[in-house]
Amino acid sequence: MIQNIRIKQIHTDSLSCEPILRRTESGELLCICQCGGPTEPHKENRVYVFHSKDNGETWSHAESIYPEDGQAVYCTEVSVEGKEITAYLTVHSGRFLDWKCLMMKSFDNGYTWKNYGTPPHFPEYTFIRGRIHKTNGNIVIPYHYYPVTKELHDQVLNDPKIIDKCVWNTQTPYCEAGILISEDNGKSYERYPAAQIDMSDGWIWAEPTIAELSDGKIAMLIRKCRSGYLWYTESADNGRSWSELIKTNIPNPSNKPKLIQLDHKIALLHTPNNADIGNDTWGRYPLALWISEDDMKSWKFKSVLTEFPGAYSYSDGFYENKHILFTIEHNRHTILFFDVALE
Repeated sequence: MIQNIRIKQIHTDSLSCEPILRRTESGELLCICQCGGPTEPHKENRVYVFHSKDNGETWSHAESIYPEDGQAVYCTEVSVEGKEITAYLTVHSGRFLDWKCLMMKSFDNGYTWKNYGTPPHFPEYTFIRGRIHKTNGNIVIPYHYYPVTKELHDQVLNDPKIIDKCVWNTQTPYCEAGILISEDNGKSYERYPAAQIDMSDGWIWAEPTIAELSDGKIAMLIRKCRSGYLWYTESADNGRSWSELIKTNIPNPSNKPKLIQLDHKIALLHTPNNADIGNDTWGRYPLALWISEDDMKSWKFKSVLTEFPGAYSYSDGFYENKHILFTIEHNRHTILFFDVALE
């Protein structure tokens, strides 16, 4: 099914984390990525944009999209609606405390950016994830949210026994995965939780990814850290209610998956390995593309995209004209661009 794979390097930094690839209205490719600092999270993390005018062969130098104010910055989603490009950012103190959410928008292909305030429903402690447009015209945006209260936040800062002043030491009870739905072309959104994931045994980065099934249902895959597998839920009523969250047979080493809608098929970019790696990202290997022809009941086509060693994390991209285009971080330092041509 794969005809050809083209791979190009975009950037290398002390840290390169979660590059997101989109096509602008003018035809340019745009990659937005967190870079800088020795680790993630860190107070020196920043978000940069890269441009390609030759379909990924060459890339521009890094340019910051958020004004320097001393805060750490992270990008979790980029949407393109005509001339309007929206980057959904997290800004925080360096350890995901004082975590605020905001939207930076560009109307000139991502060359200049302006702060447009908080996203709908979620001013803080939320990752906005990859939106889809359903065939009925609705916009559906997955998210995961943490109910971090001021009391939990202050306890971490003020307790001398807590050495690591970070969000995952707040004893927040659960992570909520769900979706935002707009039925009026993005003018307003309603919030619909899909699952509350217990965090009594440790912090969970749910990072939901969604796809529309052939009958109009919405399918969601969730990363459930330390479980060794991806988890699944679906909605038959346009996201208003969801089935029980169940463990799939798709191996996962605590890594973000990415579903991409193809022509009457669904692709999954991931690293199918269920090694018990804890917080070690080096189990994120190999990088694979799976394709389902039966609404994710099975994965008929499975291919390893690269056997070059290392950790492959946080793929994100899109499908167009029989090509899957995406970016991914390699070994936490390098941004790679992939162009996978399908037969």
